[in-house]
Amino acid sequence: MNDHDRNAQHHSAKVFFTYVWGPPGNPAWPLTFANKAARTNARSVLAEGDLVFTVCTKGEPSPPEHQGRVVGVYRVSDLEVNTQDYDLPRNERQPEFDSFSRFPYALHPIAVWEIISSDNKFSDVVGPLTPTHHLQAQSRIVELDPITSQPLLELARREVSLALPMTEFGRGRVVRKNSKLAPKHQGRFSGEFGDHAVWFVYTLILRDKNRRALAVKVGYSNDPQVRADTYNAPIASEVTGLRWEVDLKQPTSSEDAAREVEQIILNRFLDNRLASNGEILTRVDPMSVAVAVATEMRSRKI
Repeated sequence: MNDHDRNAQHHSAKVFFTYVWGPPGNPAWPLTFANKAARTNARSVLAEGDLVFTVCTKGEPSPPEHQGRVVGVYRVSDLEVNTQDYDLPRNERQPEFDSFSRFPYALHPIAVWEIISSDNKFSDVVGPLTPTHHLQAQSRIVELDPITSQPLLELARREVSLALPMTEFGRGRVVRKNSKLAPKHQGRFSGEFGDHAVWFVYTLILRDKNRRALAVKVGYSNDPQVRADTYNAPIASEVTGLRWEVDLKQPTSSEDAAREVEQIILNRFLDNRLASNGEILTRVDPMSVAVAVATEMRSRKI
């Protein structure tokens, strides 16, 4: 990051801190939270692109050489993820402190840096904080005012690569998020994802005028709504009262993955497929199809 980019980032982002049990890693794992409520709180106070500095606790299980020190900074997104989808290092020596099994709730970052400055003792960098600051930061993120946060922004840091989910379910969600970030954050994501880069496994539900589900279509596409519109065109909804609606829209990591999942789901419901159109299922609960898609994608390792 050059000085111009750094200064622009400093002036546009709010700064927070939270306590963690170790450096971010390389590749960096997601920003984890103590519970779902803490992650929800973070999403309510963070704007995409804000910075969260991670500070190691002053005692175990933080490594002695990092205790009380600023170890990383996350440029956050609002994408909620589950650490179970990542192939992250486990704390075999102290399983009671294995943060990835105890704390599955996380946000996938836009970018992560490790702090490489040797003068990174948190209390020396930011000066005295209130006991409330320290107490809240044990389980959630805490905002710092511009004066207090300025020394943190000046710490030397080095960008590290991001850990990616290792399940099809998790990877697809990250790919979809990155495609949305491309026009907003020039440089890092620009050019990585072209038109129609995100492919979805989707389901359409055919409903009558009383909203009863009559059939489910399973497919894959880069635009499920277009597929729904195509199916609706010949059935004259205003006369028949029938209409196809997008129900499930699950992003995948690639077109090939989407095609494979589609075929697996269709084969799983083989007895429900129409002879005239093998992608349409009858006598089936739409929720059971959605659950089957999610279960298959979470079980698929990349």
